[in-house]
Amino acid sequence: MNILVTAEQFGYGPVATALSVVKELKKYPEIKLTFMGTGIALEQAVMSNYFDKIIECKTFDFDELEKYKNIILSFDVILSSENQPGAKFAITNGHKNVYFIDNLMWMWDKLDDGLEKAKGYIISEIISSKANFERIGKNIENPIFIGPLREINTNKKLKKENKLIINTGGAEAFVIDSEIVKKYYNKIINEILSSDIVKKFDKIIICGGSGVINYLKLNNKSSKIRVETLSNQDYLNELNTCSHIILASGLGNFIESVWRDKEIMYIPPINYSQLLQLDYYKELDLGFKIVNWDKFNFFTKIPQLLDENTGVEMVISNVKKYLNSKTDIIANETIDFLKKSQKNYYHKRNDYAKQFDNSSSRKIAEIIMKECR
Repeated sequence: MNILVTAEQFGYGPVATALSVVKELKKYPEIKLTFMGTGIALEQAVMSNYFDKIIECKTFDFDELEKYKNIILSFDVILSSENQPGAKFAITNGHKNVYFIDNLMWMWDKLDDGLEKAKGYIISEIISSKANFERIGKNIENPIFIGPLREINTNKKLKKENKLIINTGGAEAFVIDSEIVKKYYNKIINEILSSDIVKKFDKIIICGGSGVINYLKLNNKSSKIRVETLSNQDYLNELNTCSHIILASGLGNFIESVWRDKEIMYIPPINYSQLLQLDYYKELDLGFKIVNWDKFNFFTKIPQLLDENTGVEMVISNVKKYLNSKTDIIANETIDFLKKSQKNYYHKRNDYAKQFDNSSSRKIAEIIMKECR
């Protein structure tokens, strides 16, 4: 069975989600896996070493998809993680075995036409999605509600080092100006490092997609600091042993860290879904240090259930104001984060994580094999 995997290049979330299912699919000896994509998604697919073949293609561009039409339609199964244009293209052209993974059903204002006839519309729930699905998803013929498509192992005992991870996430998307993203992370990471944080830790790892990491220029350099792009598995290995983590708010970042015994700080978002996620994490009251744009005097409240482009534009307006401001808020919040322990919340976080099934990725792989063999 030949399976084509695509993932939106909107940060790490889509590709990490896809890889969690691919890891389970690889357990079937008759499976051959090809990845098609670009940007951060392509980068992570290559680093995973899971695929028999890699095809570079802008899967968000219908003109480019048309060039690969015969190749796309030749696969037995297509698994698309949040790559709506790619999934729509295959379905519109008559492919019967398209599986689409949606991590954001909870936040959409509406669903675009074209995905309702997917063989399986997989709704991965970290944030409950059923109410919004009832509002906007009734035309979807084959919804599959499933838990987080990530490892969740609340029984795992982890050794800790005096190590900090600063994780920018994938930080790439074709709907956001890449220059703004680079400038933002360059400023915020340098502000974090200006807080004498380097003196506290034996090791500091600054990681994320190469589109950001390769452009960082640190003002305070140290032999303690490593700056690199990690595969998802290498990142998780480092996450297992760190004591502190400062990260971008993403559902993947959240679910990968919440059950681990770590001190956690979230930095302000660069896109709309991240903003809404930070609001959700605040409501959970799990002891995270959350630095959202409402900490800044230029913040304008951003409503829920906006269309994605409008929401992203409103968040980016905050990013631009931050880039043009002189402020010590991030440095001061970092100092406050280091002074206060969150250990009282670890039990509560563990209880929260136990509600999720750790076998969701395996179940999706089993569904695909059962329906398409």
